Amino acid sequence: MLKRLIFTVVFVAAFICFSGCGFIVGSNYIYQNGDKYTAGDREIKEKIENINIDYNSGSVKLIGSDTDIITVKETSSVKLDDKRKVHTWVDGTTLYVRYCACAKNLDLNNLQKQLIITIPDDLILSDLYVDVSSADVSCENFKSDSVDISASSGNILTECEANMIKLSASSGNVYLTQKGNSENISIETSSGSIDVDMEDATNLLTEASSGDITIKAGNVKEFRSETSSGSNEFSFDSAPGMSDIEASSGNITVYLPKDSDLTVNMDPDEDDFSYDLAFTKKGDAYISGDGSNKMKIDISSGEINFRALD
Repeated sequence: MLKRLIFTVVFVAAFICFSGCGFIVGSNYIYQNGDKYTAGDREIKEKIENINIDYNSGSVKLIGSDTDIITVKETSSVKLDDKRKVHTWVDGTTLYVRYCACAKNLDLNNLQKQLIITIPDDLILSDLYVDVSSADVSCENFKSDSVDISASSGNILTECEANMIKLSASSGNVYLTQKGNSENISIETSSGSIDVDMEDATNLLTEASSGDITIKAGNVKEFRSETSSGSNEFSFDSAPGMSDIEASSGNITVYLPKDSDLTVNMDPDEDDFSYDLAFTKKGDAYISGDGSNKMKIDISSGEINFRALD
């Protein structure tokens, strides 16, 4: 009986050791047309209109610079063989960038890779698509018709001029500096804050499950924002034509010109509402000027403040 017990303990301990110490360490990273990709750093001299990036962990940086060609450069904390280096493929006018080779059972542990893509600052892309699993993303000083960046775990920092902007982070903060005019801007994070500094947009949507939302904007025609838990601070150079703001728990502060034409529909407790604008109360509505711009606020717990821009 004692021998059987000793054998069992030794077997279980060995199994745990093999499992926890990397007995099965292989990762599968599979994508289409894997045999067409080139491993390692690269200069792209072809005409590129679209960039498609899929990267696992580490960091991704795309930056517009005074250059004539696109360069792809990667660093790592360890020496990489070709299979574990960044892989690229130019298909027509699209540059595809992948984390490593299309292969099974790769050891991708603790690589701490950093990817830097430099593009000409006068290049106007049709589409920039970035999807990362566990990495920070920084995209700066570029123009594109469409920008779509998604991070499962990591921060997103974007500075761009684009018609369509979509940023999504499952667990991380999102920072956007937008220039020019955008038709649609959509920003969403499950656990993290949203910080926007922008010029003009037709539609702006922000959604945070748990985190603060801060917006500094020039002109927005239609604005929607929703947060479950976090503070909300919105500053507009002119009142949006239509606004819908929802907050389950957290304060809402709106900065507008003091002479704004605005109708705000809400039902706050008097002790939880303060304002600098020249509001006149009519039922559940607060009206400033001719009231032509409409704003709806729904808050479960928190204060509502309207402040005049300096």
